[in-house]
Amino acid sequence: MRKTTAVASVLGLAALALVGCSAAPEAPETCGRADDSALASIDVSGDFGADMTVDAPAGFRSADVAVGDIVVGDGPVIESMNQGVAFDVLFVDPATGAKIPLWDGPGSMMRVATPTAVSQQMLPAIEDALACASEGSRIVASLGEDGVTEEFGAQLQSVLQQVGQAAGAGDAEAPDLDSVLLVIDVNRVLPAAADGTPVYNSAFGMPSVVRDTNGVPGITVPIADAPTEQTTQTLLKGDGAVLGESDAVTVQYTNVSWTSRSVTTSTWESGAPETSALADLPEGFAEALKGATVGSQVLTVVPGESGEATVSVIDVLGAVPAA
Repeated sequence: MRKTTAVASVLGLAALALVGCSAAPEAPETCGRADDSALASIDVSGDFGADMTVDAPAGFRSADVAVGDIVVGDGPVIESMNQGVAFDVLFVDPATGAKIPLWDGPGSMMRVATPTAVSQQMLPAIEDALACASEGSRIVASLGEDGVTEEFGAQLQSVLQQVGQAAGAGDAEAPDLDSVLLVIDVNRVLPAAADGTPVYNSAFGMPSVVRDTNGVPGITVPIADAPTEQTTQTLLKGDGAVLGESDAVTVQYTNVSWTSRSVTTSTWESGAPETSALADLPEGFAEALKGATVGSQVLTVVPGESGEATVSVIDVLGAVPAA
């Protein structure tokens, strides 16, 4: 059977497990988490992937997106779809309990880093499934009629039809998408900001940084010439893993022009942290983050031409260890 790899190309990061530091004082109930009794009759057991068993009533259908919590984790809560979250998703045909092989991988599952791209490009239902869910949770969800985008829905139905043909159903039409179930394991919920321990710095002539109650940095550039060589300070020291050179990292950052003293780019303003290989982050980041630990906040000044320089404050939220 031909398997599509569209998921990997859309997400950019496949088969990853983020390691981050914990935060978020909310509990699922106070955040607004609701468990849908419509899925109470569905049983999920076993380890995620090939060893998982999903039992659903015969002829299961759900016109609307429905969500049920199989296990409620005791970790941090997902308060925004723009948070960094590592979660596994498995598609299941409830009529047979078969895993739907949309791509190559262990147990035909999807492992991703952030909900936003998934909800916008493939599964609007994922927002209902993950809203106010906690780290360590196992969730079952139905797609309903509108829980999948048109393009991805066509791929899903094509694979469902192939699964049916392989099982001896001949040229029978693929099941409706409102019969498809998702099983989601929430592996890691990353904080929105660095939460390390403050570090004293005495370097003269560097910008000063303050943080608001949400951890968003404010940067004051001194009235002086910029450094002529890249200069870096650790402002908060995290207690997580040390970054490796080939790691992919999840960061929040703000870049400010030394000359104009204005923000040029900021993940805080765009609304979502960035997950990327170190080498693909903005200029100077890889050098600045050498030896940094998850949970740290780093200040670096990268000189440019004609006395210009870029001031960057980088929060290291999580990392994918090199294979």
